[in-house]
Amino acid sequence: MSDVFDIAGLPARYEEQQQVSGQNQELGKDAFLGLLTTQLQYQDPLDPMSNEDFIAQLAQFSSLEQLMGIQEAMGAVYAGIASMNNSSMANLLGTEVVAYGDAFAYPGTPEGGETPPFELHFESEAAYDAATVTIFNEAGSVVATANLPAGEAGEGSWTWDGLDSSGQPVPEGTYTFDVSATSDGESVDMETLVVGKISEMDYSQGVPMPSINGVPVGLDQILRLMDGGEPTP
Repeated sequence: MSDVFDIAGLPARYEEQQQVSGQNQELGKDAFLGLLTTQLQYQDPLDPMSNEDFIAQLAQFSSLEQLMGIQEAMGAVYAGIASMNNSSMANLLGTEVVAYGDAFAYPGTPEGGETPPFELHFESEAAYDAATVTIFNEAGSVVATANLPAGEAGEGSWTWDGLDSSGQPVPEGTYTFDVSATSDGESVDMETLVVGKISEMDYSQGVPMPSINGVPVGLDQILRLMDGGEPTP
C-alpha cells in the first residue's frame, strides 16, 4: 500500500511554510499546485504515486482552475446586475404604489389644526356580510376599532378619522391595522394593503428596500405601481 497521502494529509513542514509566508489559507489554484508539488516531493521513492493517481490529481487541479475562472466571471456578472438593479430601483422614488402590508405612518394632528383622516386599504377574497378594522399603536395596544358594512370581493378601503376609541386624536407615529370579515358566520380571508409613495430606497442590507411614506416594505410585497393615478401592471 502506498504511503502517498491525500491533499488533506500534507506534511507539517508545508503547513509551517504556509503559516510563515502568511498566505491565504483558502485553497486557490496556486495553493492547490503548491500542495501537489509538496506531495510529490515527500512521496516514498520506493512506492511512488501511480500514474493513475497523478492524472487524477492533475484533473482535480484542472477542474479547480476552471471553477475559479467561472467564479470570478460570475462575480463580475453579479456585480453588474446588482449595479443595474440598484439604479433601476432608484427610479421608483416618488412613485405611487400598492403593496401588501399592515404598517402605516400617521402624521398626527398639527398644532391648532384639524385631525387629518387616513385611508386604510384592504383586499377581500370573497364577499362578506360584516367586517371589523382594528388599529394598533407601536406597542401593540389597540387604539381604535370600527365596524364596516357588507362588501364585495376585491379591494376596498375605509377612512379612519385619526381618533382613538375615546375620541381623542392620536399622536404622530407608525401604526398597524388588521381587518377581519365573515360571511354566513364563516371567516373570510382579508389582506391589508398599504398605498402611498416610495419615499426612500435603502441599500444597506445588500437588497434594495423601499419605504412607503417612511415605512419599509419588501419589493416582493409590491402589487403594482401607479402612473398618473392609473394602476400599472
